[in-house]
Amino acid sequence: MKKIIIIFFLIPLLSFFLHCGKKDISEVAEQEFKLSENASVNQEIKKLHEALKTAETDIAKAEIYTKIASIHSEKGDIGSMIKSATEAIKYQPNQYMSHYLLGKSYIAAGRYNDAVDELNIAISLKSDFAPAYFEMGNAEYKRYNYKESKKNFQLAIKYDKNYIDAYNNLGVVCTLSGDLKEAEKNLKICNSLNPEYAIAYKNLGILYDTKMKKNAEAVMNYNKYLTLRPDCPERSLVKLWIAALGG
Repeated sequence: MKKIIIIFFLIPLLSFFLHCGKKDISEVAEQEFKLSENASVNQEIKKLHEALKTAETDIAKAEIYTKIASIHSEKGDIGSMIKSATEAIKYQPNQYMSHYLLGKSYIAAGRYNDAVDELNIAISLKSDFAPAYFEMGNAEYKRYNYKESKKNFQLAIKYDKNYIDAYNNLGVVCTLSGDLKEAEKNLKICNSLNPEYAIAYKNLGILYDTKMKKNAEAVMNYNKYLTLRPDCPERSLVKLWIAALGG
C-alpha cells in the first residue's frame, strides 16, 4: 500500500471518535473538560461580538474581528474564520494578521490561489512574520509548486529557528522533489528540537523505506513512531510496513 508522507497545515481538524463499551472515568472527565472549554470559547466570542457594538473606530472593529477570526482558527471553524477575517480587512486593509488568517483559512477551504494572494499581502505588510511563510509553503505545496513551497518553508525557518512544523514540511517537500539528504537533515532537526515529535519519525521511516532504501533505519523510525503514537489509526498499516522490511 502506498505510504503517505504527512505534512502539517496547522489548521485545527475536527476529530470523530467511536466509543465502544462503557466509558471510564478519565474519558468522562476529558469530555467534560472539552465541553467546558468549548463553552468558555463560545462565551469569549459572544463578548467580542458585544464589544463590536460599542467599538467607535474602524481600527477597533478590525482588531476585534481579527481576535474572533483567531479563535475560530483554533476551533477549526473555517467558514466563520473566513467571514471574520474578511470583516477585519474591510475595516483595516493594512493589518497583516487578518490577511494571514484569511490566507490560512483559504488553504483549509481548498482555495489555494486565493490563499497565496492573501499571504503575499500579509508578507508585504510584515516581512519577518514566519507563520505567513509557513502557510505560503503549505499553499504552494497544495498547488504542487514544490520549488516555491521549499523556499517559503526555508524563509519561515529563517525568521524562526525553532519552527518545528516548518522543518517537518520542508523535509516532506525535499523528499518529494528528490533532495533526499536535505529531507533527512530537516526531519532529524525536528527530533533534535523535540524528541517526542512523532510524525517526523514516520516521515523519516518513509524516506528511508521508499527513497533511500535503508531498511534498518526505516524500521527503527517506524517503531519509534508507534511507541510515541500507540493509538494512531494507521498502527496496523505501519506494522505491515515494518514486517515487509523484516522488522
